[in-house]
Amino acid sequence: MRILALFGPTAVGKTGVAIAVAERLRERGEDPVAVNCDSIQVYRGLETLSAAPDAEQRRQLEHRLLSFVDPSDEFSAGRFAELAHAEIDGLLAEGRRPIVVGGTGLYLRAALADLDLRPPVPAEIREQVERELESRGAAALHAELDEDLAAGVDPNDRKRVARFTELTRAGIEPAPSLSLSFTARSSRRECR
Repeated sequence: MRILALFGPTAVGKTGVAIAVAERLRERGEDPVAVNCDSIQVYRGLETLSAAPDAEQRRQLEHRLLSFVDPSDEFSAGRFAELAHAEIDGLLAEGRRPIVVGGTGLYLRAALADLDLRPPVPAEIREQVERELESRGAAALHAELDEDLAAGVDPNDRKRVARFTELTRAGIEPAPSLSLSFTARSSRRECR
């Protein structure tokens, strides 16, 4: 059995397409389940903002990994990858068809591939870097990065500059570019 993946920008109708596809799959005797891979739709209470499937849509097609994280909790693409892989593998083991639905970014890749992700850094390092980012700016921290790291990130990209700085200070080698680092999980993870 293969995984189906529907992805694109917010509010373009991915959920409606997933429901229509699920109806066709049911006509063929399959039992589909949607697996959310939108990084905002994982958060509880942000359903309207994220255009998450409503109650009627969830009645038409079961959705997993939707609205389950409290917005005040720490959550990462690495943690999402673990959960998504477990959901998809479990559905495949049950003979159910996963329909991965979501945005165009990291969470989609995290659901469908093994990414080379780095662990979280200690809270004290993260807090120190955040304070410096606020007081000194991203460009100042960017100037302190190793030359090879600095070449791969725009000095104004606050989030990536902060992450590279955190990893460097924690003694963790940053991962290669995500656009180059993910590989297919296995032949059964083939998407159509």
